Amino acid sequence: MDVASAHLIAQGYTIKDVGATEPYDIDAHREDGKHLFVEVKGTTSLGTEVVLTHGEVRLMKEQHPNTALMVVQSIRLDRPDGELTASGGDLHVTHPWKIDDIDLAPVSYRYTVPRPDGQ
Repeated sequence: MDVASAHLIAQGYTIKDVGATEPYDIDAHREDGKHLFVEVKGTTSLGTEVVLTHGEVRLMKEQHPNTALMVVQSIRLDRPDGELTASGGDLHVTHPWKIDDIDLAPVSYRYTVPRPDGQ
């Protein structure tokens, strides 16, 4: 989040972390009226694939082209004093971010278990 936030601030955006209450991570506004819905993903891998929730996909499709995906890839994880710390990472920005269905692959399903007598 820190890497993505710093990038947005450098681009002239005022940012708000909304990840705890919204299906995206950063709400970004600029004085010229530009509004971005930003999804941030962090990974120790090269970041060629990320997992998205149904809510993230729905919102980003609805809000396109005011959307951005920011992947911080190649993050280093260390435990110097027994506590996990993250450092480094390279930022990859996709903006505007258009989600095409062909690029999505289901990784799980929610199943409603039938109950006897309609319970």
